[in-house]
Amino acid sequence: MSNQYLVAGPDGWSEIDGIGEMTRGGTPNFDSLAVLGGPPQNYDVLGTALAQSPAFQNLLAKKAAQGRPVMHQQPLRMARDWDFPLGPVSGAAGTTTTISFQPQAYFRVEKLMATDTGSPAGFGTAVSQILVGQRLQRPATGSSTLSIFFSQQSLGNGLRWDTCQPAFQIALTISFVQSCTFYGNLFGKAVV
Repeated sequence: MSNQYLVAGPDGWSEIDGIGEMTRGGTPNFDSLAVLGGPPQNYDVLGTALAQSPAFQNLLAKKAAQGRPVMHQQPLRMARDWDFPLGPVSGAAGTTTTISFQPQAYFRVEKLMATDTGSPAGFGTAVSQILVGQRLQRPATGSSTLSIFFSQQSLGNGLRWDTCQPAFQIALTISFVQSCTFYGNLFGKAVV
């Protein structure tokens, strides 16, 4: 039993018999559907009748849409609240340390809360530098801000830092005024 296929070429419909045969009469080593001595021809296996069919075009469009992602010009809306704990980090008086972490999603800090075990609380450490990637989030004046100014009771310590991309780090440099332990937390929005 032989399978028969129709192909459309420049000379109209031609018939091909069998699965392993190119044309009737076997498998020649040249394109037997082309004019002898002429350039090789391209044949449309689906045929021009199918290609011009609106139902076939709809089927192709549906298959193509399933095979690739759909892109829209809309901002991402899947945001959620995230927090990152900083510490505990202990240090001797006069030393500095840098706390850094790398978010796994787009993250924008909106609030920094900090305290320490100094006497009184909040006077033992100071935040001297904040970086998101390579961008400074505080003025580079060389001065530090005591942790008491980032306590939960302080008014207006809401911040809006630059958005940190997943490949970058957020780094805080903490200076120890007294020998104590620093505790902090960053609150913000992450886009997932």
